[in-house]
Amino acid sequence: MQKKPLTLNQVRYNQVKSDLKFWSPVERNGWYIKFSISKDEKVLLIFVSAYTCQTIIRYFENENDAVKYINFLCEKDPSILLQGNENPA
Repeated sequence: MQKKPLTLNQVRYNQVKSDLKFWSPVERNGWYIKFSISKDEKVLLIFVSAYTCQTIIRYFENENDAVKYINFLCEKDPSILLQGNENPA
């Protein structure tokens, strides 16, 4: 049996998959947080409020800024909808 050649989409998927690390969501102070790291440096965070289902997605170039934002958002009340301009000081 002859193997089928990989398509460009399959090659790109395999390339992205090998560069991506992700973990199961965790719950902290009423927020569900999903972490993904690409190439060991770029961080994608997805937050979902346990009460309002509000979803916040943020991308960071470095880990320190991501940690600051996690701490900032976890101090916010997850039962109140946040405005789009919520940023740590």
